Amino acid sequence: MEEHNLSAIVRNTRGKGAARQLRRRDSIPAVYYFGREKNLALTLNGTDFRNLMRSKPNLIMLEVEGCAPQECVVRDIQRDPITERIVHVDLMGIKRGQKVKVKVAVHLTGIPVGVKTGGGVLQQNRAELDVECLPKHIERDIDVDVSGLDVSESALIEHLDFPNFKFLHSPKMAVATVMAPTTGRPDRTPAKGGEKKGKEGLTLKDLMAAEKEEEEE
Repeated sequence: MEEHNLSAIVRNTRGKGAARQLRRRDSIPAVYYFGREKNLALTLNGTDFRNLMRSKPNLIMLEVEGCAPQECVVRDIQRDPITERIVHVDLMGIKRGQKVKVKVAVHLTGIPVGVKTGGGVLQQNRAELDVECLPKHIERDIDVDVSGLDVSESALIEHLDFPNFKFLHSPKMAVATVMAPTTGRPDRTPAKGGEKKGKEGLTLKDLMAAEKEEEEE
């Protein structure tokens, strides 16, 4: 397995203001945690981290000055909802031979038969899944083949064949579904007499007649 190294420095400043200053310098606030030990606040070089993520590493060797290198995984990446810029990273320490819980992205492959021949629409229900596995089996994403799905059929958790993963979801949860095509437009037929009726069953014509009777009185 290829080794990926990531350097970090201990961060002594906390709070939103300090985090904003770090980002202005193209640094990323991060937190490292391992079991029940106290979390360690870190600062990552933004360019180095983005370059590392392009290689989609399974395991990372974290190097902090003055400390022995420690294997870890990226547990979570927080991004700005508008710019997509990375604003925070969670790193989780691991121990060889001990299972960990991580998230894997779902990538749908193939064109469902229900889309090709039935006019259906493919809907992805889950963009990522929670799994438990050994560190050596960690993957950033998985491919789910949906080519065999017909209209109104779904790819369920129980259908996924990944022996190294334990999926932490209900076996009946849908990952992707081929939705039936919509037919026609909603009925917009007006009420009898050519006018739509309101909540009380009255038409505009009824209301106008009532107004006229009140004026004559």
